[in-house]
Amino acid sequence: MFNPDEKRNRPSGDDVSGSLVYHGGRKKAPGDTFLPDDTPDPNRNLKRKTAWLDSPQGWNLHTNLMGHYIRELDRQAENRVQMAMDEDFYDHIQFTEDELEILAERGQAPLVFNMIHTSVNWVLGSQRRSTMDYRILARNERGVQAAERKTQLLKHVSDASHFESATADAFQSAVKAGVGWLEACQGSDDDHAKVIMRSENWRSMLYDSTAVRYDLEDARYQMRVKWLDVDIAMGLWRHRAGMIERAANESGSGMFMSDDLGDDAMDFQEIEHFHSYAGGNRQNAVANRDRVRVIECWFKRMVPDAAVMKGGQFHGELFDPYSPGHVAEYNEGRAFLSTRPRQVVHCALLTDSGLLDVRRSPYRHNRFPFTPLWGYRRARDGMPYGMIRGLRDIQRDLNRRAAKSLHHLSTTRVTVEEGAVEDIEELRNEAARPDAVITYKQGKPAPQIDADRDIAAAHVEMMSRDAQMIQQVSGVTDENLGRKTNATSGKAILARQDQGQLTTSLFFDNLRLSRAIHGEKSLIMVEQYYTEEDEFRITDSRGNPDFVAINNGDPENSIAEFKADFVVSEEDWRATARQAQAEQLLELAGRLSSTAPQMVVGIMDLIVEALDVPKRDELVKRIREVTGQEDPDADPDNPTPEEAERMAAKKAQNDLQQRAAMAELSEKEADAAKTKAEAEKASAEAQKIIAELQGGNGAENAAQGSEIERRFMEQQQAFERELMKLREEAMKQTARYEQKIAEADARADAAYRAVEIEKARIAEDGDIRIAEIDAQAKVAIAKINAQHKEETADAARKQTDDMNQITDRAKRLKEQAGAANKEDA
Repeated sequence: MFNPDEKRNRPSGDDVSGSLVYHGGRKKAPGDTFLPDDTPDPNRNLKRKTAWLDSPQGWNLHTNLMGHYIRELDRQAENRVQMAMDEDFYDHIQFTEDELEILAERGQAPLVFNMIHTSVNWVLGSQRRSTMDYRILARNERGVQAAERKTQLLKHVSDASHFESATADAFQSAVKAGVGWLEACQGSDDDHAKVIMRSENWRSMLYDSTAVRYDLEDARYQMRVKWLDVDIAMGLWRHRAGMIERAANESGSGMFMSDDLGDDAMDFQEIEHFHSYAGGNRQNAVANRDRVRVIECWFKRMVPDAAVMKGGQFHGELFDPYSPGHVAEYNEGRAFLSTRPRQVVHCALLTDSGLLDVRRSPYRHNRFPFTPLWGYRRARDGMPYGMIRGLRDIQRDLNRRAAKSLHHLSTTRVTVEEGAVEDIEELRNEAARPDAVITYKQGKPAPQIDADRDIAAAHVEMMSRDAQMIQQVSGVTDENLGRKTNATSGKAILARQDQGQLTTSLFFDNLRLSRAIHGEKSLIMVEQYYTEEDEFRITDSRGNPDFVAINNGDPENSIAEFKADFVVSEEDWRATARQAQAEQLLELAGRLSSTAPQMVVGIMDLIVEALDVPKRDELVKRIREVTGQEDPDADPDNPTPEEAERMAAKKAQNDLQQRAAMAELSEKEADAAKTKAEAEKASAEAQKIIAELQGGNGAENAAQGSEIERRFMEQQQAFERELMKLREEAMKQTARYEQKIAEADARADAAYRAVEIEKARIAEDGDIRIAEIDAQAKVAIAKINAQHKEETADAARKQTDDMNQITDRAKRLKEQAGAANKEDA
């Protein structure tokens, strides 16, 4: 039995000796039993549990929880009425019953031009079009592959629970009413998954209003209310049948179900279901349906001796003897157990007549299963409200203006002297007709018919201003909706779109945070309940199935042995901004393609990744295969098989290129050695000839050598003088070309300064004139740059030709001198 004063038998840091034993897979979670020790007789356990629920301790707990429930119902009542009204405005219910009666008395039509609906739908549609993904990251290297398996398993659980649709429902409640709820819970034997993820309507939820944290982890309780048929409730808690029947009788039976434990937001659907049937007159239509309100309360209770993991990857978690990860961490010495005071989450199911069930939370994360998704929260008391709250007054004024303008256009005012007509009502009806024929008594003035057309026009003008004000307050402008406006330039359109995106960005930031908090809880539950061997199916982007095995004895496929973290990775939800950024990337690539095409090839995968195109991932994958670029988000320590194969092929290619480079280098070194040897051989032969000439006998050889040396020196001096002339001429030509280039640069600078002066002079003429001047300036500067580039190119070509001619002349002189030397020799 659940006994607040009783110490539970559990291992602790003081009484644990030896190794713990893993208890194996199980259907139930720790804490599912009320009893301190399990006994073989289930009826005995049931009797003991029932006895405690009806004991003074049980009644004290029931009284305390009901007190929290009633207090929160009263404290949140006013704001819950406003939240329900916000949703009514979205659903085109924008007149109260009293207002409808007044309009009917006046003969005015209750017109509704719901501008709020369009603004809210833009925000909701942006969320549905957004891409928000997540990954499971390991805390150590041993759990990298297991983290990948957890990612696949969690995506399988999400798909099986249709969690994306549930997230959209919660986000819709947050935008319209101010708060939505996400739930992660254990699946029953009838469910298709061991962990279920879904949303919960805010109308069924109450929470600790003193909590200030976003995730409500500082709250002491959260409550959910459900109406159940009495026979279903008795089937679930057969040992509490009498108490359930008593609760149903106290709240009423048959077709009129009501009590004082709910409000209109919570019970409206329930009341409408029975009241709409009560007015029927069909024969034999008697069908009693007894209903009972069941309150599910999750609350935190201080436990003085909770067993807590200390050290290791599961540090700080409540010890779970059914967890193979907890047991392995303790047995391997990486963690130990300690007892300390800890708030432990418990769950109670109750009616206003008594407790149905009480137990410790079956979830190892020791947190509430409900995660709030907030819209806005009031600063003074933390009460939630949504996007519609600030638009209601404007929308209400717009509707009234529409009704009044139509009323003025459809009615006329008649001024008639008493006794001028026989029947006033007949005159009233006839004056309202466009083809009216009015008769009046002779001698009496004619009736004066007046229509307030000017007043109707004024109301229509105020309607237009109200519509504009709704866009300004909501941030969803015509630019966000893709409508044509007075913004003509691309920068103006993007600026207005960005204004709307910034105004609504808080909703998406809250969505990201709530998804992260909910994902952390879901991940721990997956690690808790998926401990047995299993196999599930996943599909790739093309829909091809793949089957993944878990807990098959391979540590890489173990779900519960390694701790991991849930990380949200999302793409920009702002469709218009993302499209503009993609266009900027494409424009940048177009500019780079003419000057640095290799750079465009290097960033092509990132450009395609920023586009909203079908099969984008496959396109990026194939581009990276061709260009050899790596995925910047890929884990280098855990490559995919395709990446490993590509890396091996790249390494082999690099090895071949390195071997080819080494072979080419060896060949060049051999050619250089050969050339050096030939040069040394030629030098040796020349030295030999000179030695023979110098070693000859007779003055003839000496005179011949002197004559050869003199002629050679003369030709060498002539060659040097000619080369000096050519150099001087080339330097003069270069100076002339540089002067021309400087003059062209000066003309370009002068033109640019003239354009800037002209732009500054007429800046007050508006954006259109400046745009024209920019265009003219760009054309003028482009022409000047083209002319400058052409002149520079001509000068460079002419200088190159002159230098080539000088070089050719120098070569010819050198060849002539060499030939003369050979002849003299």
